[in-house]
Amino acid sequence: MNERPDFSKAVVDRTKVVDYLLGDRSIASRAKARFFGALGFSADQWEVLAEALRDQAQTADVSVITTPWGAKQVATGEIDAPVGRRYKIVTVWISEGSLTRLVTAYPAKEATR
Repeated sequence: MNERPDFSKAVVDRTKVVDYLLGDRSIASRAKARFFGALGFSADQWEVLAEALRDQAQTADVSVITTPWGAKQVATGEIDAPVGRRYKIVTVWISEGSLTRLVTAYPAKEATR
């Protein structure tokens, strides 16, 4: 059985946040940027979103799937948004050895609370 990683130490790459979650390079990126932007997150303070994603995974319900690339954790839980509300999102992480890194994040089907 896989242990739950310490998400507080997980890698959240600047490029993943700025270009993918808050960027406008693709249709998927634009939709995510609209969602996370509406929550009050911005590319110029990308670290705020990175930390919020780590915090979300620390307290979320996590399911683990073994893949050829490592253990994939799918964390469903709430994120604290700068606009002062909590929203339910899904974050996906991959662990390779002792390294855990963010793969993606998106709103859960029932995003607001």
